Amino acid sequence: MFKIRKAVGALIVVLLLLGTGAIALGQDQVTLGFVYGSFAPQEKWELYFEGFLEENPGVTINYIPVPLDSWGDYTQKIVTTMLGGEQVDVIWNAIEAVPMMAERGVLMSLDSFIDGDPEIQEFLDDAHPKLLEGLRWKDQQYLLPFAWNTTLIYYNKAVLEAAGLPEPPPDWSWDDFLEYAQTITQDTDGDGNNDVWGFHSASWLWHLGPWAVANGSFFLNEDFTEPWYTKPETIEAFQFVRDMIWEHEVIPAGSFNFREAFVAGTLGMMIDSPAGRQRLIPAGMSADEYDVNFFPSKSGETVMGSQWGTDGYGITQDTAHPELAWEMVKHLMSTDVMSHLLSGEFASASAPARRSLASDPVLVAASPSNYSRFYDVLEGGRTVINAPYFAELAEIHDRYMSLVWSNEMSVEEAAANIQSEMEAVIADA
Repeated sequence: MFKIRKAVGALIVVLLLLGTGAIALGQDQVTLGFVYGSFAPQEKWELYFEGFLEENPGVTINYIPVPLDSWGDYTQKIVTTMLGGEQVDVIWNAIEAVPMMAERGVLMSLDSFIDGDPEIQEFLDDAHPKLLEGLRWKDQQYLLPFAWNTTLIYYNKAVLEAAGLPEPPPDWSWDDFLEYAQTITQDTDGDGNNDVWGFHSASWLWHLGPWAVANGSFFLNEDFTEPWYTKPETIEAFQFVRDMIWEHEVIPAGSFNFREAFVAGTLGMMIDSPAGRQRLIPAGMSADEYDVNFFPSKSGETVMGSQWGTDGYGITQDTAHPELAWEMVKHLMSTDVMSHLLSGEFASASAPARRSLASDPVLVAASPSNYSRFYDVLEGGRTVINAPYFAELAEIHDRYMSLVWSNEMSVEEAAANIQSEMEAVIADA
């Protein structure tokens, strides 16, 4: 199904660049298939391509929505869509999916396009190098980064003020954090149930990873060949968060709409990413009503580390129009498109990959005062698990850690089970 077109695509690009310097469309209409996450409606994705379609009047885009419950599931659905005969030329996906899509022959390496097109160098110089590196696999670039996310501690200023707490310093400890959460948590109506909560954390990889990073560990080692679940530092970090639910009762157990509670002032602190603001702003929460801080460390040392991930755009090996697909990807990397990430009109409110946009007026106006801390954690953080067995890891982690969160299994037992199953997965891989 997936035809290898890398060499052909490279030759076309070189011939075009050596010729007129522009891509001349034929008389026939060309349709490019574009896969996107259906979490945002099509009209928001269409805004990305208005300039591209104006410059290429002979092109139409077939928008192909794919549900995004998890990155592994999303990627598998893309593969299934293509196997079903749908023509796909350009894909939006994330760092977690790059190895899987590269190994399955879905994505085309972009290196030949990059090497043959000097126009892209301006973007490469502007994008954070860690984001570019995160979308490489086996020394090949498969996606160009568009937006990225990491997680920090959000805090509601009014809730802290009502509890008599100052805004937290960057060098806070676990003890400091717990004290904040305990002071905020209250049963305001005396019915025996807390109705203001200090903190919220789910058991997901995205929520627990930063706690391990801040404690000198992570889920796996640097090259993802060894699980680190049974490392004392990992268990200790997970135990601290778990105990805030069942021992200290400052995190609500069970289902909880944490962003809704944060806006309503019934939650003082939560874990969220830059993209979380896309839900806070429509709810009426302005950027000066909350701020962000680094995750606390056990010792109280400032830890500018979290886990981060990035999304981007790539070209399928099955494309019939590699040169046009490349022009589409280049358009998406432009400042004109990327600068609107935070406008609220586009599909994403994640942080832009271009470093020059970190001080963009639109971004600044929509961001809390400590927004730069998101960029700080790129230096000391870890990438999300972008290994070919990411989907297996997510399933195994969620299966056992959900039992910890429901108080049906200890952290140590869950960690041992995850360690054992992941060792088997990695050995098979």
